[in-house]
Amino acid sequence: MSPKARFQLCIVGVGGQGVLAAAQILGAAAHAERLPVVVGQLHGMSQRGGSVECSVILGGAESSLLHGPADGVISLEPLEALRAVPRMGPLTVVVTSRSLVVPFETVLAGTPPPDVDAIVAELRAAAGAVHTLDTRRLIGAKGETRTLNVLMLGAAAGLGLLPISERALLGAVEQRCGAKYMDANRRAFQLGRDALRDAGSPRGDARVRA
Repeated sequence: MSPKARFQLCIVGVGGQGVLAAAQILGAAAHAERLPVVVGQLHGMSQRGGSVECSVILGGAESSLLHGPADGVISLEPLEALRAVPRMGPLTVVVTSRSLVVPFETVLAGTPPPDVDAIVAELRAAAGAVHTLDTRRLIGAKGETRTLNVLMLGAAAGLGLLPISERALLGAVEQRCGAKYMDANRRAFQLGRDALRDAGSPRGDARVRA
């Protein structure tokens, strides 16, 4: 990546999924490769269940605010990807989990959960490319809350979306999460990376790889 190039990434999800940690990992990895980087939390609280949105800007940036559409959107939850549509444009690449965190209001009202296929269709109308992963199927419900953010970073890396080396990304994961959890995080990263690298679908879906 040219030092003068600008790459804008938006990371979204809900509190408890590790959105801010994912942004910090990318920032540390970029710093390790001597890339100018700005990381910011655009809105939301990191408390469990609330919407969280962070930005990572590589290249010439004086603030964490996005200027125009993002080059990439990584979404840890499909409804949050839908809320990020204003950040998208015809060249934006979206990588999103298909695994819903059903809103409390929906549970309380007893109404059916949102249709994920309909959400993905709206994303495809707004962005240049949309890649989806069935994250619960990939790493299982038990491990998802612990390693989902790293899985999604791996998926983005597997697509070639991130202008940062895998070595730097994994180094930043270990720095942020600690050596004790590195084996689990490395497996999650590799699962995400290989799921989209090997998906072989023009629609970019990785629903059944385990």
